[in-house]
Amino acid sequence: MIIEMKKISMVVQTKDKESTLDLLGELGLVHLEDYQCSSPEVEKAMAKMKRAETAYIFLAEFKTKEELSPPSLSTVEAVEDVLQIRENLQAVRERVETLEKRIAELQNWGDFDPADFKFFADRGYHLKIYTVSRDKIERMDDIQGDVVVLREDKKGLAFAHITKEPVTLEDFDEFIIPPQSLSAMQAEKNELSKKFEEISGKAQYYYGLRPALKAYVDSLESNLKYWIAKANAMDEENLTAIVGYLPVDEVQDVQSWARQNSVAIAITDPDPSDPIPTLVRNPKWLEIVKPVFQFMGTVPGYKELDISLFFLVFFTIFFAMIIGDAAYGAVFFLGGLGLVFYSKSKREKPPLVATLFTLLGAATVVWGSINGSWFGSPELIEGTFLEKLVIPQLTEGFNFYTPAGDFYKELRSQDVIMILCFIIALIHLTIAQVWNFLQALGQRSLQAVGQVGWMLINFGLFYLVLDMVSSFNLDEAFGTGGLISSVSLNLIFVGLGLVVLFGSQEGNFFKGILGGLGGLPNTVLNSISAFGDIISYVRLFAMGLAGAEIARAFNEMGAPLLSGKTFIFGVLILLIGHIFNFVLCALGVLVHGIRLKMLEFSGRLGIQWSGHEYNPFSVRRDIASSAAIPAEERKMSPSSGLSQNMS
Repeated sequence: MIIEMKKISMVVQTKDKESTLDLLGELGLVHLEDYQCSSPEVEKAMAKMKRAETAYIFLAEFKTKEELSPPSLSTVEAVEDVLQIRENLQAVRERVETLEKRIAELQNWGDFDPADFKFFADRGYHLKIYTVSRDKIERMDDIQGDVVVLREDKKGLAFAHITKEPVTLEDFDEFIIPPQSLSAMQAEKNELSKKFEEISGKAQYYYGLRPALKAYVDSLESNLKYWIAKANAMDEENLTAIVGYLPVDEVQDVQSWARQNSVAIAITDPDPSDPIPTLVRNPKWLEIVKPVFQFMGTVPGYKELDISLFFLVFFTIFFAMIIGDAAYGAVFFLGGLGLVFYSKSKREKPPLVATLFTLLGAATVVWGSINGSWFGSPELIEGTFLEKLVIPQLTEGFNFYTPAGDFYKELRSQDVIMILCFIIALIHLTIAQVWNFLQALGQRSLQAVGQVGWMLINFGLFYLVLDMVSSFNLDEAFGTGGLISSVSLNLIFVGLGLVVLFGSQEGNFFKGILGGLGGLPNTVLNSISAFGDIISYVRLFAMGLAGAEIARAFNEMGAPLLSGKTFIFGVLILLIGHIFNFVLCALGVLVHGIRLKMLEFSGRLGIQWSGHEYNPFSVRRDIASSAAIPAEERKMSPSSGLSQNMS
């Protein structure tokens, strides 16, 4: 759930500003307001952090198989050395690229010595080289002076023009003589390549400083936060105001802190226009969904809804249906479970992503088992207990009979799963509308009736989707003689009427009706969009089917080669094919599974993911003050670890 926040305003004497910030950092409960203010200290700290970060990232590509002993340097010296290495390496790389491009351009000319041109010039002759296309060769007849053809091909020719006076031929393309010969360029390139290797080797020795540089970057980032907080504290004569936000259940602790430190505070309800941070706090078992939100970088707005529970439930279903294969699910399950046990063996808390993958993998194993899909081959489980877990209706389909016992239609396995997808869509989207209904009802708003209208529209559209996409007519299936179709159409029209009459109610009833009538075209478009939303859940079926077909195709390619001398080739085809399919299925989850939650479901709830995360100011006083210690006094060495690298 999203925790209620309070706004806190603190007033201290300006001379106590820094000490108060230090105390706030130790408290670690207040999310400070960021007014986008800057200062010389902020710019300096940011520049320093960027340089250290650049050095840290640059060294990542120079890891060696054997550990090299890094030099003993201060953090500042290490950063400057690494950046100099980076600059030198970049200069060499750019020069080599320039030479390679120039050599490729001059390759057809053969080797030459620019000194030969100087030889002619010293004797009073002017020598220039030109190229001419074949359709302009006849123009050479008008050239005054000596002409020597150097090269001729299908495209045209190249010639030297020798005169006693400086002449430029306007109708021809002049070849600019490079300052180096081709052989000299090649020699310089070879020398630069050796130099590149030499500089890279030096960078490899500095790779061992990466852990210390990472700690240094972290300390500089904390230091930057401190200066940003100071810049955003508002000074007025000899008083300073510090503004922030804190969870409602932390108010008493902050009040106690203020009394102990003689800080004047005012705690109020934030204004709706304030940039209120969002703090989502859920039970431990529900925290496992957090890695997905962190991966997407999404945070609900403070006034929006927390969909963590429904996200976890339906994302698990979507994941299982898109991956589709029990063997692939076992990989996720065993990988996640292995990471959980490994963390516990190290007496560490298992990462949330490990528990999440364990759950998602288990769900996929269940779905794949009842579908009989193990590496895309139902034959693998024939004669085993796994075969008894298969639900035949999902793998073979079944004949559908009306309540009167009359045969209606043969449903294939694909038809059954497609209909199941639409049922999931109806449940999923209706949950969103019910949630909206409860929200409006809690506010005693007539818009709650409008949400009932959308629910009716959902159920009416469900009939149309089944009939038009799955060719499954509910009237014929249940022998109702057109009753269900009539009810469904009435549900749609009644739902539209309720949305028009009550969907825009905000106080004045008749004004709300006028607003609804004015928004009628938009309501109709939203209804059409709702039809598309239900159909979009067919992607669960489509992605699962695609994964199964790809797995089956690789099985058919590899199976005939699994005997005799071609055994190894058959194994490679199966291994590469299933790894490829596994990756595609995982990408399908990211693209399609998450989309159904972030667009269709969240869109129904009006969630725009416009929030920013609650991030309390927690810069410790020792880190912030460590920036004042001269870097040269704290040396880094291979044996010093990370404890002596702060600056």
